[in-house]
Amino acid sequence: MVKHFLNLHSMPKMTYTAVYQQPRTLLRYDSERVIIYPDERVEDNFQPEKTADNEAPSPFKAYIYTGEERDGGFIVPCSDPTDHHEVANAIIRTRYTVSDELALQRHHQEDADAYAEEWQAYCSFADAATAKAKKWLGIV
Repeated sequence: MVKHFLNLHSMPKMTYTAVYQQPRTLLRYDSERVIIYPDERVEDNFQPEKTADNEAPSPFKAYIYTGEERDGGFIVPCSDPTDHHEVANAIIRTRYTVSDELALQRHHQEDADAYAEEWQAYCSFADAATAKAKKWLGIV
Protein backbone atom coordinates (compact mmCIF):
# COMPACT_ATOMS: atom_id res chain seq x y z
CA MET A 1 0.00 0.00 0.00
CA VAL A 2 1.33 3.41 -0.99
CA LYS A 3 0.56 6.36 1.25
CA HIS A 4 0.29 9.82 -0.22
CA PHE A 5 0.94 12.83 1.96
CA LEU A 6 -0.52 16.23 1.26
CA ASN A 7 1.97 19.07 1.33
CA LEU A 8 -0.07 21.97 2.71
CA HIS A 9 2.59 24.51 1.78
CA SER A 10 2.08 23.80 -1.91
CA MET A 11 -1.67 24.35 -1.77
CA PRO A 12 -2.66 27.67 -3.33
CA LYS A 13 -4.29 30.04 -0.88
CA MET A 14 -7.34 32.12 -1.65
CA THR A 15 -6.45 35.76 -2.14
CA TYR A 16 -8.56 38.88 -2.22
CA THR A 17 -7.91 42.30 -3.68
CA ALA A 18 -9.22 45.52 -2.15
CA VAL A 19 -8.99 49.14 -3.27
CA TYR A 20 -8.63 52.10 -0.89
CA GLN A 21 -8.26 55.85 -1.28
CA GLN A 22 -5.71 55.97 1.55
CA PRO A 23 -2.63 53.81 2.10
CA ARG A 24 -2.79 51.00 4.66
CA THR A 25 0.09 49.60 6.69
CA LEU A 26 -0.52 47.61 9.87
CA LEU A 27 -3.07 47.50 12.64
CA ARG A 28 -3.18 45.56 15.88
CA TYR A 29 -5.62 42.66 15.31
CA ASP A 30 -5.43 41.09 18.78
CA SER A 31 -2.84 40.73 21.53
CA GLU A 32 -0.52 38.51 19.48
CA ARG A 33 -1.34 39.35 15.84
CA VAL A 34 -1.49 42.25 13.41
CA ILE A 35 -3.22 42.73 10.11
CA ILE A 36 -0.76 44.03 7.55
CA TYR A 37 -0.94 45.22 3.94
CA PRO A 38 2.51 44.61 2.44
CA ASP A 39 1.48 43.97 -1.17
CA GLU A 40 0.69 47.53 -2.22
CA ARG A 41 0.15 48.69 -5.77
CA VAL A 42 -0.60 52.38 -6.41
CA GLU A 43 -2.62 53.47 -9.42
CA ASP A 44 -2.87 57.22 -10.00
CA ASN A 45 -6.05 57.35 -12.09
CA PHE A 46 -7.99 54.34 -10.89
CA GLN A 47 -11.43 54.16 -12.48
CA PRO A 48 -13.90 52.38 -10.18
CA GLU A 49 -16.59 50.21 -11.72
CA LYS A 50 -19.95 51.79 -12.44
CA THR A 51 -22.44 51.77 -9.60
CA ALA A 52 -25.86 50.10 -9.69
CA ASP A 53 -27.43 53.33 -11.01
CA ASN A 54 -24.91 53.34 -13.89
CA GLU A 55 -23.00 56.39 -12.69
CA ALA A 56 -19.27 56.19 -13.19
CA PRO A 57 -17.45 57.42 -10.07
CA SER A 58 -14.60 59.85 -10.61
CA PRO A 59 -11.11 58.38 -10.92
CA PHE A 60 -8.86 58.65 -7.88
CA LYS A 61 -5.41 57.68 -6.63
CA ALA A 62 -5.92 54.08 -5.53
CA TYR A 63 -4.00 51.95 -3.08
CA ILE A 64 -4.60 48.36 -4.11
CA TYR A 65 -3.80 45.46 -1.78
CA THR A 66 -3.90 41.71 -2.31
CA GLY A 67 -3.86 39.33 0.64
CA GLU A 68 -5.49 36.37 2.33
CA GLU A 69 -8.17 38.45 4.06
CA ARG A 70 -11.19 39.94 2.32
CA ASP A 71 -9.83 43.46 2.91
CA GLY A 72 -6.59 42.62 1.06
CA GLY A 73 -4.51 42.16 4.20
CA PHE A 74 -2.80 39.33 6.05
CA ILE A 75 -3.36 38.43 9.71
CA VAL A 76 -0.01 37.29 11.07
CA PRO A 77 1.71 36.80 14.44
CA CYS A 78 3.45 39.91 15.79
CA SER A 79 3.69 40.39 19.54
CA ASP A 80 5.23 43.90 19.36
CA PRO A 81 4.08 46.03 16.41
CA THR A 82 6.40 48.84 17.54
CA ASP A 83 9.54 46.74 16.94
CA HIS A 84 10.71 46.86 13.32
CA HIS A 85 12.27 43.38 13.63
CA GLU A 86 8.90 41.92 14.68
CA VAL A 87 7.08 43.78 11.90
CA ALA A 88 9.63 42.70 9.28
CA ASN A 89 9.23 39.10 10.46
CA ALA A 90 5.43 39.45 10.15
CA ILE A 91 5.84 40.67 6.57
CA ILE A 92 8.16 37.75 5.79
CA ARG A 93 5.53 35.33 7.15
CA THR A 94 3.14 36.46 4.41
CA ARG A 95 5.34 34.60 1.92
CA TYR A 96 7.58 32.21 3.88
CA THR A 97 6.79 30.00 6.87
CA VAL A 98 9.56 29.34 9.40
CA SER A 99 9.77 25.84 7.97
CA ASP A 100 10.18 27.26 4.45
CA GLU A 101 13.01 29.52 5.65
CA LEU A 102 14.85 26.74 7.44
CA ALA A 103 14.56 24.42 4.43
CA LEU A 104 15.82 27.15 2.11
CA GLN A 105 18.77 27.88 4.38
CA ARG A 106 19.62 24.18 4.65
CA HIS A 107 19.41 23.66 0.88
CA HIS A 108 21.50 26.76 0.20
CA GLN A 109 24.17 25.57 2.63
CA GLU A 110 24.26 22.13 1.01
CA ASP A 111 24.34 23.33 -2.62
CA ALA A 112 24.62 27.10 -2.97
CA ASP A 113 24.71 27.05 -6.78
CA ALA A 114 21.57 24.94 -7.15
CA TYR A 115 19.60 27.19 -4.79
CA ALA A 116 21.19 30.54 -5.65
CA GLU A 117 18.08 31.93 -7.37
CA GLU A 118 15.70 30.92 -4.58
CA TRP A 119 18.14 32.20 -1.95
CA GLN A 120 18.49 35.56 -3.71
CA ALA A 121 14.70 35.90 -4.02
CA TYR A 122 14.31 35.18 -0.30
CA CYS A 123 17.08 37.62 0.70
CA SER A 124 15.63 40.36 -1.52
CA PHE A 125 12.17 39.83 -0.02
CA ALA A 126 13.55 39.86 3.54
CA ASP A 127 15.51 43.07 2.87
CA ALA A 128 12.41 44.71 1.37
CA ALA A 129 10.38 43.56 4.39
CA THR A 130 12.86 45.22 6.75
CA ALA A 131 12.82 48.46 4.75
CA LYS A 132 9.00 48.45 4.67
CA ALA A 133 8.78 47.79 8.43
CA LYS A 134 11.12 50.72 9.14
CA LYS A 135 9.12 52.97 6.82
CA TRP A 136 5.81 51.99 8.43
CA LEU A 137 7.22 52.70 11.90
CA GLY A 138 8.81 56.00 10.85
CA ILE A 139 12.37 54.81 11.45
CA VAL A 140 13.62 55.76 7.98
